[in-house]
Order: sequence, then structure tokens, then C-alpha cells
Amino acid sequence: MGTTAGILGISPPAYEQVTSSRRYLPRRHRRRVLEIAGLTLGIALLLHVESIFSWAATSTRGQEFLFKQDLAKCYASQERDQPQQLPSGKRKNPRWNSKAGQKVAVVLKNVTLFDGESSLVDAVDILFEAGLIFSVSKSSSSNSFPRDAEILDVKGGFVTPGLVDMHSHHLLIPFPKLAATTDVNDMPLFGPTTTFLRAIDGFKPYDPAIKIIASGGVTSSLVLPGSGNIIGGEAYVVKNQLLPGPNGEPVVEELLLDHGLPEASRRRYLKMACGENPKGQYHHTRMGLVWSLREHLDKARKVRDSQDAWCENALHVENAIFMKGSRISRFLKEDGRRPQVLELDTAIALLKGELNVNVHCYEPEDLERMLAVLHEFGVHPAAFHHALDAWKVPELLKQLERNVTIATFAENGFFKHEAYGSNLRGPKILDDHGVKVALKSDHTGEGNYAKYLMYQASVSHSFGLPEDKALQSVTSIPARSIQQHYRIGYIRPGYDADLVIWDVHPLQVGATPKQVFIDGNPILDTKTVFDAFTQAWTHREDAIKVPEIRTSISQGQREDICTKIHSSPNVLFTGIRKSLLDPSHSFPISNTDDTESLALLLHNNRIACISAPSSCLSLLPSNYHPSLLKVHVPGSYLTPGIIAFGNGLGLQNIPRESSTGDGISHGSAVSPQTSLHFAKYGIHFGGRGFERARIGGVTRAITAPSGSGFLQGVSLGLRTRENVTVLNDGIWKDEVALHVSIGQVAKGDDTPTISSQIEQLHQLLTSGSNLNDSSVYARAARGAIPLVVHAVNEDDISQLILLKTAFPTTNLVIYGGHASPLVASALATSNIPVILTGNRGAPDTWEKSGMPAGPPLSRSPASILNAAGVKLGLAVTGDSKIWGLAQEAGWAAKFAGLDERQAIKLVSDNILEILRLDGRSGVGHREDKRDEVGADGGKGMYGGDFVVWSGNPLRGEGSVVLSVQDDGKIADCWPDFEAAAL
Repeated sequence: MGTTAGILGISPPAYEQVTSSRRYLPRRHRRRVLEIAGLTLGIALLLHVESIFSWAATSTRGQEFLFKQDLAKCYASQERDQPQQLPSGKRKNPRWNSKAGQKVAVVLKNVTLFDGESSLVDAVDILFEAGLIFSVSKSSSSNSFPRDAEILDVKGGFVTPGLVDMHSHHLLIPFPKLAATTDVNDMPLFGPTTTFLRAIDGFKPYDPAIKIIASGGVTSSLVLPGSGNIIGGEAYVVKNQLLPGPNGEPVVEELLLDHGLPEASRRRYLKMACGENPKGQYHHTRMGLVWSLREHLDKARKVRDSQDAWCENALHVENAIFMKGSRISRFLKEDGRRPQVLELDTAIALLKGELNVNVHCYEPEDLERMLAVLHEFGVHPAAFHHALDAWKVPELLKQLERNVTIATFAENGFFKHEAYGSNLRGPKILDDHGVKVALKSDHTGEGNYAKYLMYQASVSHSFGLPEDKALQSVTSIPARSIQQHYRIGYIRPGYDADLVIWDVHPLQVGATPKQVFIDGNPILDTKTVFDAFTQAWTHREDAIKVPEIRTSISQGQREDICTKIHSSPNVLFTGIRKSLLDPSHSFPISNTDDTESLALLLHNNRIACISAPSSCLSLLPSNYHPSLLKVHVPGSYLTPGIIAFGNGLGLQNIPRESSTGDGISHGSAVSPQTSLHFAKYGIHFGGRGFERARIGGVTRAITAPSGSGFLQGVSLGLRTRENVTVLNDGIWKDEVALHVSIGQVAKGDDTPTISSQIEQLHQLLTSGSNLNDSSVYARAARGAIPLVVHAVNEDDISQLILLKTAFPTTNLVIYGGHASPLVASALATSNIPVILTGNRGAPDTWEKSGMPAGPPLSRSPASILNAAGVKLGLAVTGDSKIWGLAQEAGWAAKFAGLDERQAIKLVSDNILEILRLDGRSGVGHREDKRDEVGADGGKGMYGGDFVVWSGNPLRGEGSVVLSVQDDGKIADCWPDFEAAAL
């Protein structure tokens, strides 16, 4: 029989049969056998137990790993909530890299500095290196800098921190806007509460808008999801430097402000919304939306509470000294793993205070109720965005949410009901009550273009926001609201080297960066900037002068002075700095020297004299002197009445509310005679648009039917004076022009293609040429009524140039004209004028993608067209911006090299001349209307509308004092008074 080895590898002795006589062994031998057997059994038992514990240890290690993994999540929120460190000399810019980062130290010498808090009195020198600001010191020849530093002497030029736009949608809606690349809203698949969405997952790092926005001085932007959902998802702060990484590739991560920081150190942001947008998307009431929000947050709260309980118990286990492995096993068996619901993760973080909350909300009741719901769950928003009615409840806001920021528009409004209460003085009112105000773009396209963020600050300053607060509203206040004020929004040692060198004081109309630095790197090409400024006004003595705030008087003062003006046949205005009336339409103006101002003498509200005060008084018969009303307005300007073209005045009040307007016409190209619409039949007077018009010195407007498709209809000319009606002086010309559209917006059932639109226009003019009657098409063909064609693309405009060649008598006018500079010479040769809405336009659509980006990246459209000899007028889109037409003219004139009289003509006389409504056709200016006052004073009294301003309207410094129609009726008197909601 064979043998086998035992568990210790020892073979037992061979089997021997025991005889009965040896039944009992000796005691010593028996004891030894028992010891060996016991030892063998013990060793076997020990090895068995060891194998059991080995398996248990392996199992415990796996459980402990999972336990530690879950426990780490308990610590994560505590770590994220740690206060940020203020800048220090030891700090490094986490975005800097050795390959693409700033390589050479840069010194800006002799800087006029706004540092994020205030404008410094003394000139300073600024040193920045490796993407960080190292020093800001008083300018001195004794200042020492690195030997290899690049020295830039800005010669007193104005420098600010890089602008911070805390509400943008670029990267999510890249230029040009296409369905394939637009990722701003996600609805209705997931419902109205989408906390789990992240804007970063829709970013397009190649967006051309990045560079264009940066060229306006905007170096950092908070990019948020849209407002279609009551919770839209997470937002992210980016730096607006295109391809900033070491390999120059379009990488989303490298755009982030927090690039280079560990995840736990990155600030998180959430976008929420209330009011019309989510209401309209889901057809819920506000009540239903609020319930959806509360239900969602309640679910998150329950999961959070269970997580907190788990974490508390887990910490007790973690802190155990003995038998930790068995305790972990027992804990996991009884309590399970940490509760987690992926779609609620962000909502739970919200309830824990880990997110900076930004809420799209407009009206007081929505602001109040949103705060009530958020406070129910312990959430405190950092900012309300848009909030155009917040100016009505500043004390309520302070009471409910002391530190909230209102991130709003300066002038944008009226586009929907909740924007109808906007007020140009809103930011000032909020600031007066101690509410922090940030101005932001919204950047979805041309109507809220981030490139011109600083202009928002300029507008609010014009309406009373102090200089420092206006500049803070686009630098340090938004930086603080998004909790990045330790890195951006200031120019101080230890901050990111984001700086802007401006050509003039940044609050002046037309202020434009000459250089922008992001993380110390220059963004603008010096030669390109030089070319953009080729025709611009330069070396102005007042380049760094703070613009003056528009004059405003009390309601009592207004009633007093305006009552006197209305009742006085003879009024003498003194203190007039300059008259911008066209001398060819009035008697010669006796310009005085710089030390003496002009006077304006009105007799029965008609101009009798513009000269030195003594000269005007000499024209007034002595018996008129006792009744003479003298009004002194120092620094005042006299201009023609401003003319608004192409807005919705009189035909629509709130575009999104069809019941507030005439409606949208759908002219048929197949039956143009029967479907031609006339604006004169649908005109309604009154509304906020008319109020804004009067504030801006707009005395007349030309409005076309609101239409879709190719054929819009026939426009009319209306007056903006208060209390005019259809029957009482409201219409000054019932048929002004025939309007059609060419391009993407004109596609319809009858003209589904652009080629069919051009074909249809040829057919209309051909049929009109064969008619000998007074029909609109016949008059358009022979030039008796202008043909205004809305077109923005250069090739579409080229087709219109060819059409003009085929129909030379047609008075063809291009309206819109964004890419018209690309064919400027041909337009001038063909004698085709342009009413330009795109002087500060955006290449936000495919058909506008070829247009000039404008200074500082290119020459301005107005500059190119003017230099080519194209007759030019200016217009703005949107009734809320109609007040600023004079400033638009000042902006265009700056880069086209026009003087002030040429500038104001862009929004007055040029419009009339382009439409052939000037004095030659008996409309607009009238001559030989003299009477006993001024009868010997010249070649004829000025007969057009005119406006007296308290300052220079081209610079945004003047309020309307008095506007008078061409028939001698007062259109308005001091519409900008303190109690007025502008």
C-alpha cells in the first residue's frame, strides 16, 4: 500500500496490525501520540482559519475602497467652499504656459488708470510678466524694470482692467448662427428643470466671436445656458483668447478661466430663469413653473439629507481605532453606499451652497417669488440677470437679498412684456439705493453684441450713473458677483494681466481699444488697429475727459419753463455753443468766436435769428422786448430734428405680443397688386417707443408694414409729438417708399429662394415700367417713390446694383447694408444710397459673415462707404434704441472723419435727401416764410424741424430742451425730467 504525505509533508509509519496482547500502550508513549495528534490538528485548524481570514481581508479591502471613495464625496463640498486667497506676489497665473504664454515682461508707462475701483489722479506705470500684474507705481523716470522688458509709452492714454461680461451665450451660439452649431437651450426633452446640463458640453472653441468680443475689451465672460428652462444648467467663465493653449488648437478646457486649477478649486455656476421664457416654452403658468422648481428642489433636498446622514455615520466609522475593517463591512451591510442620484447631483450641490446662482428674471413679482422659493430651500442667488423692472423695487431687493447684483441692460427693452418697463435711468436708480449694478451683453447676436459692452456703461453714465460706478459695472462688480474678484476686474499686483488700452476715455461715444492684453498676451495686431483708425479723429484735446451726464430737471421746473415757452411768442435761447443746422436750408449763421456763445431767437416758434445775442436782440422790435422770454442753456446745441427710419413706431409696441400692434403682413409675390399693404391704414400712436423717440430728439419717423417674406408694403411718415392722432397732425406723408426684402428673411411660399426674390423684383419693375398710372409699382419704376430694399449680403447687393443698371430711373435704396462696404465703389458709381443699420453690426448670420468687423479689427462700414462717395444715412433696429440715433451718428462720424454737421446729417437731412423728401420736393425744409421779425435777416427762414439740446447730442451729453416741427408746433419740451420713466 502506498503512502501519502500529510499536511506537513511527513509520511506516517507503515501500518502494523496490533495484537490483542498489546491492547494498552505504555503511558509515556500514549502521551506522545496525543501530543503529535493535537499538534497536527492545531496546525490544520490554524491553516483553515488563515484561509478564511485571507478571503475576508480581500473582501474588506474592496469594501474599504468603496467606502473611502464615497467618504471622499463627503469632504468634497467642504473643500470647495474654502475661501479664495487674495492675490500675492507669490501667486502664479494657472493659465500660463511656457510655449504660448507671455514670454517678455511688458511695461505700460504714463497711464491714466481706472484700477477697478476708481480713476487714479496721477499717471502710473504698470509692469506685468508671465500673465500676472507685478507692480503699479506712480510714473517716474527712476522706476526700474527688467532689462529685457518691452516698454510701451501710452502718453496719458486711458487703461482699464479687462472687461467682465457676466452674461454671454457665445461659444453656445457661435458666429455665424446655424442650427447645427447652436446649443444654448435643451427643451422640452428633459422638462423645465435641467440642473444636470453643462454649458461646457456645448462650447465651440473655434467661435469667431471670441476674437471680435475681445477686440471690444471684453477679456472674461460668464457663458450660460439659455433661459428656456427654469433651471438651465451649469455655466462657465472663459477668457476670450482664441486658441490660447501650447499647441494652438481649439480646446474647450483651455478657454476656461480656471484652466490649470484642480477640479476642487474651481468655482461652479448655475443658470436659472423665471417669467416669460420658460412659461412660453412649456405653456405652463408661473404657478406651474414654480411648482416644478419646488418639486425638483424637494427631491434634491431629500437625497441631500440622506447623504448627510450617511456621511455623519460614515465619519464615526472612519474615526474608529479598532476593528475598522469589520466596522466598515457591517456599516455597508446595514447602511449601504452613499445615496446618489446622478441627475440631482448639481441640484444637491446647489442646496449645499456650492454654486454661484444667476437667475434670469425681469419683473418685481417674479423677483420676489423666486427669492421666496429659493430661500425656502436655503439658496441665495448672486445675481438677477436682465431684471429690467428691478429699478422699481430696490428697497425690496435689499430687504430680501442684501448682496444681490442686478446684471442688466442699459438701453435694450420693449421686445416683450416683461421688458416693456425698462428705464434708461434704471442703473442710476438702483445705484442710488445701494444695489450693485453690473451691465452685461446677453450676446445672442447683433441686438445684444458683447463687443460693445463698454457702450452699455457709457449709456448708463449718460443717464446719471457716476463715472466710477459705470466703469465698475463692467469690471469689478461683475468680477465680484461671480466670485472671481481675486483674479480679474482690477489692475493690482497679483491679478491676471488682463488690461485694455483705450483710444479715449472709455465712457466717450465711440471709445475703442487700441490694444487688449489677456494673461499678458496682446490680442490685437498693431497694423490692423492702425488701418482701422485711418480716418478717425485723433489727438483730441479732450481724449481722456469724462463725458458729461445729460442734464435733467425736476418735474416742477419742467412745468414752469415749458408753460412759459408755450405761451411766449418770442423766446431767446442763449448759451448755444454750436448750431448744426445746414446753412443751405437757412439764412447764414453768424458764427461767434470761442469766447462768446450763440443765441437763438424764436418768433412764434420759428427761427428768426441765430447769431450773437446782441445781433438777435437788434432784430426784435422794441415793443416785443417786454414779452421776450429769455432761456439760458450754457453749452447747448442746435440741430435738425432727428429722423428714425425702419423701426416699428406706430405699428407695434411689443413685438412678442401680437395684440399690441398692427400685425405681420404676408405680401404675396404672385398677386402683388392685391396683397400690397400700406402702413398708413394700421397706424396707432402712443407707447414707450414714442417716449424714447422724443428723448432722443426724434421728431419724425418712417415706418414700413411689419412683414415677412419678400413684399413688405408701403411706409408712411409720422410725427412723434405727444397727443398727435391719425386725424390731428400725426401723419406728415402717407406714402413714403415701397419696401421689399432680399435674403434669408425674405424666403416664403411665393419666393422660396433668393433667386426667386430677385426675379420677382425684376418682374415688378418691368410691369411698373409698362404702366402709365399712379400705381405704386409704376411710381417705383420711374423713381417717383423710392424702392427700399432690405439686403445685407454683398452678393445680394451686387444683384441690386445690376438691377439698377436695368432700371436706371428707379430710386433704389439699400436698407440694412451690412456687407455693402464690400461693393462700395459700385454703389457709388450706380448712385445707390445706403441707410445703414450695420455700422456696429455683427457677422452673426451666414449672409452677414463677410461684413467688416469694425474698429479695431477693420475700418468701420460707414468709413468705407463715405470714402467711396456713397450717400449714407443711419438707422437702428429696435424701438428701445431709437433715442440714441444722434450718438450713433457721432460714433460713425468719428471713424469716417466727418465733422459734427456732417455727422448729424446722417440721421436727419441725409435721410430726407436719400428718400427725395427734402426741400426740392416741398417736404421737410421750407423757404421764404419770413415775417416782421427777421425779415431783413437773410435769405429765408429755416423751415425744417429743429431741436435745442442742453449739450452735445453726438457725444451723448445733451438732453432735449425743446423740439419744434417744421410747421412751428412744439413737438416736446424737456422730455427728460427726473420723474420720467425713460
